[in-house]
Amino acid sequence: MIDFIKDKDDSEAKLSSSIKLSSSIKLSSSVKLADSKTKANVPETKDCMTQETKPALHLEPAFKLVPEITLIESLPEHLQKRFTHALTLMHEEWGERRTWEEIATESAISPYHFHRQFTELFNETPGQYLSRVRLQIAVGLLINDEPWSVIEIAQYCGYSSSQSLGKALKRELGVTAKHIREMGYNATPKETADFIQKLAHPGVQSSMEKELVKSMPIELVWYPERGMQKLKLEDPDWDTVFEIYGQKSTHLMGTTPIKQMNNKWDDIDAEIGNWQVAKDRYDMTIPEGYYLCSDVYLVSDVAYSTALEALFKSVEQQGLKLDVQGYLVEMIRQIDTDDVEGVTFSFQLPVLATLEK
Repeated sequence: MIDFIKDKDDSEAKLSSSIKLSSSIKLSSSVKLADSKTKANVPETKDCMTQETKPALHLEPAFKLVPEITLIESLPEHLQKRFTHALTLMHEEWGERRTWEEIATESAISPYHFHRQFTELFNETPGQYLSRVRLQIAVGLLINDEPWSVIEIAQYCGYSSSQSLGKALKRELGVTAKHIREMGYNATPKETADFIQKLAHPGVQSSMEKELVKSMPIELVWYPERGMQKLKLEDPDWDTVFEIYGQKSTHLMGTTPIKQMNNKWDDIDAEIGNWQVAKDRYDMTIPEGYYLCSDVYLVSDVAYSTALEALFKSVEQQGLKLDVQGYLVEMIRQIDTDDVEGVTFSFQLPVLATLEK
């Protein structure tokens, strides 16, 4: 049973994808880095009381759901620098179509040793990693129904032609580009999330994302009533929001009606709005109540869907009940300004809590 409740005061109520996944808000496809039979661990809670007045300025770092970071941190310091440089090159300018051999040489590692060490560390060869991450970007652009042609997406992601991209999609995922684009409005969030998991980072027993998420901290939080002024967007899309608002995206929150999350994307009333406005400008309110919450730093669509899946599973694990009349809330805590372009999301899932000490 939960023994830690963090109260949010009225100041937070006032202050406070990419691709469609478990939430109806799309994660930014410009974020560039990328079912286990093992029972997930029940997240631990802290026996203390704290208050926050500015949620965007967390003192505690967010949980990093990034396989690359975890793997590189396990290396000796001199190799950390070289592999970090190699990964940076792998995620730069997809259209240049660098080979992994060229990347190894530019990172001051012999191709032979780079291939061996990379494969041992990442559970896939450098070539397989490059192919998988390029497909992640292409699939994100296709599902988001970006106003690009298939050939433009192919060239951006480092494929020589639309036919080359089509062959890769068919070989690795068994689908066509047209099918993926149709998923952006005809599929359900769960169907989309399950599809995206095919591009997860390979682990020993399951994907690395699913292994890492077992340690994701989750806490039960009471929020007073909150509100926001909705943005006038044709299709609520974090990718578009980040491009328009940049760092000011930390003033925004997204909402998804829980009762609509089994619908197709076109039948989900998702909204993104500004919570840093005066109450008299609110055109949407979010009811007070308990929320299961987790702040997660991520750089891939796979990690985004994995984190949300773990949060939903935690409801039952914690002996709680999902509030189907409420909203899944997503807030942007921080946006990277460096080349990684990672995002820290605060995921907040409404629950009906019966608390016992």
